Amino acid sequence: MKKTVKVGDVSMGGGKPVVVQGMVKTAPSDGKTASWINSMAESGCRIVRIAVPNAFEASHLGGLRKKVKVPLVADIHFDWKLAVTAAASGIDKIRINPSNIGSVQKAREVAAVCRERGIPIRVGANSGSVKTLNKGDSPKVKARKLAAAVKKEVSVLEKAGFYNIVVSAKAEDVETTIEVNRILDRLAYPLHMGVTATGPKSSGIIKSAMALGILLREGIGDTIRVSLLSDPVEEVKVAYSILSDIGLIKRKINFMACPTCGRCGVDLRTILDDIMKGFPDADTAAAKTLNVAVMGCEVNGPGEARNADLGIAFAGQKAVYFEKGKIVKTLKRSEAVKFITKQIKKNLV
Repeated sequence: MKKTVKVGDVSMGGGKPVVVQGMVKTAPSDGKTASWINSMAESGCRIVRIAVPNAFEASHLGGLRKKVKVPLVADIHFDWKLAVTAAASGIDKIRINPSNIGSVQKAREVAAVCRERGIPIRVGANSGSVKTLNKGDSPKVKARKLAAAVKKEVSVLEKAGFYNIVVSAKAEDVETTIEVNRILDRLAYPLHMGVTATGPKSSGIIKSAMALGILLREGIGDTIRVSLLSDPVEEVKVAYSILSDIGLIKRKINFMACPTCGRCGVDLRTILDDIMKGFPDADTAAAKTLNVAVMGCEVNGPGEARNADLGIAFAGQKAVYFEKGKIVKTLKRSEAVKFITKQIKKNLV
């Protein structure tokens, strides 16, 4: 069993449920950053990472930490002094990267201040930072080189008497991601997983679902981050969808919708988006799932969605509200969104 590591009030490893984390896309000094982080928290994000590119941004970490609801991880590259400043600011975890943090002595300095303050360190390598990687390397060779870089850095920390460690290695392709995490899973430390540089949003969702889904089904991984060229709240929602769809959690609300066709006389995508805006935590874990159907016509309505707990289906200027496949009420089209939103809230109590 993996060692348990605590990041703020969040525990990972040691048989704990998989922790969903994310990365805010604005800097510590940005006035919108705290709002973004709190929105991520409302969507179920348990830990948030933030890039700290220079001393100016590092100086804003303490103030930011006081404004947000979740533990913060300082993402440090190149300058070890930024890690020391971040630790002193009250940050909850430090992420450093093999090959670019500097000398062994600098890594020991970071370990010393983190040990003093009880702050864990994530040793994170990615395919863009490991100098031994070559263009023609196969995924298995890349995985071995990435894992070796992580193990080397872990060894430095261990020799400094530091064991409060999380490990990770990320690649831009599915096969390397799977292979390297299978290797790192043999270590005693909690494993953070994700795919990096995933490309367009649709591609990123597919790559993340494939790689993380396979690994999680094998029982590998203690915490995950989905990386998308999108806003960070959406990354969190996709992460929870992966956990739910492979059966590791039950999501709070499972929204179902037909893909629409020529029979559909409404803008179903906009209607579904309007309903879902009222439930930003829909994909988070719950004891029981509420299945909600939003269907574009009478064909795809109560019949095909009979397994839904409740739903609406549109027909001309009307909409029908149904429960367990049985029509309960006929509505005006204009009333449908408000009515179904109210019913969902009622059934969540």
